[in-house]
Amino acid sequence: MAAVGEALKWLWRAGETAALALSVYQSGVTLAGYLRGHPKERWDPDARWRPRFALVACARNEEAVIGRLVGDLFAQDYPAELRDVFVVAHNCSDGTAAAARRAGARVIETQSEAPGKAWAIRAALDVLGDAYDYVGVFDADARVEPGLLAAVARLGPGCPCVQAETVPIGDPEWIAEGYGFGRKARNLFWWRPREALGLGTTISGCGWFISPSLLREELANIETLTEDLELTVRLALRGVRVTYVSAARVAVGEARDLGASVRQRLRWVRGHLLVVFALWPALARRAVAGDWQALDLAAYLVAPTRMLTRLGATLAAIHSVLRFGGALPPWATLPIAAAEWGIPAIIAWRERLLPLGRRGFGLAFRHSLLSMLWFPIGAWALLTARVQAWAPTERMEKEVPDGEPAAGG
Repeated sequence: MAAVGEALKWLWRAGETAALALSVYQSGVTLAGYLRGHPKERWDPDARWRPRFALVACARNEEAVIGRLVGDLFAQDYPAELRDVFVVAHNCSDGTAAAARRAGARVIETQSEAPGKAWAIRAALDVLGDAYDYVGVFDADARVEPGLLAAVARLGPGCPCVQAETVPIGDPEWIAEGYGFGRKARNLFWWRPREALGLGTTISGCGWFISPSLLREELANIETLTEDLELTVRLALRGVRVTYVSAARVAVGEARDLGASVRQRLRWVRGHLLVVFALWPALARRAVAGDWQALDLAAYLVAPTRMLTRLGATLAAIHSVLRFGGALPPWATLPIAAAEWGIPAIIAWRERLLPLGRRGFGLAFRHSLLSMLWFPIGAWALLTARVQAWAPTERMEKEVPDGEPAAGG
């Protein structure tokens, strides 16, 4: 029994050491990227690259909102002859296709027994041909800033895959606004620092652009309902980085009721786990070989939220202070836990992430409460990872007034 106890003690210490290492890495990236600031645009105004865009909106029973998105895409500050708008009406039983045609989009109607956005994107690729430099993919309920395409073009031809910054759409509903605040915090603490350091991002389902030939090659391999994350990892395995651009933003909606939110996040976590099971070992081997992009993505797949690193660092610090058997020394754990909490807090204060006063406190509390749901959702997803189900998300028809294409971020 003594030998078993000693083995468990060392196993626990190894787990704490791994959690602390992840915490140090994430805190270091956040701080270093924030201090570096916004990257300078690599744009030579005397030698503009003018890519041709196929803008694809994936829609399933989105009659109420599809016309608004199509209008945003036609209103881009970019030459009209270099962009075409397509709407894929996938498994629709309402007037989505007719509404999209009235708005001026080219409509592709398709049906499939299997759910998932990958099928809609495949249907679009079948008709696009080879005339485009980028395929841009959007959710039907999104709002798009007028400068989106120009900002993507300014990156130049050396970026085969680009993800625009996604921000909350401005829905005041209790659950949607709470999760929307989390999206803004993630941009500030996670993705913008990586942009500054030249690290990649993950495709986040809406507002992403990719070379059509690259998309054709990899889309055939997609097996999960989280096609965005799986595609990100498959691109990384071939050395292709997803470039994050915060100069262009797309506003996206959140689920508006608890049941829909849980189902949506359960699908995301199940897909995340399936991607980890299938592709993480190959990604880890690439990271060990010296690929920093692969290392960063591998770390993300293990701990996709700072809640996990914060929890691990905090528990390790408490363990060291209480001096239970096998505890790491306080001088090693306490600074890491302090950085885990302190660095985001200081950045949030400097950037005025939360409004001061009662409303700011209430929003922070709401977000914290909703974030705790990730733990039971994650546990259930782990037990049911092989279940692939897709439930439509309720939409709010007037998230943002006309004339205000995207919420601030």
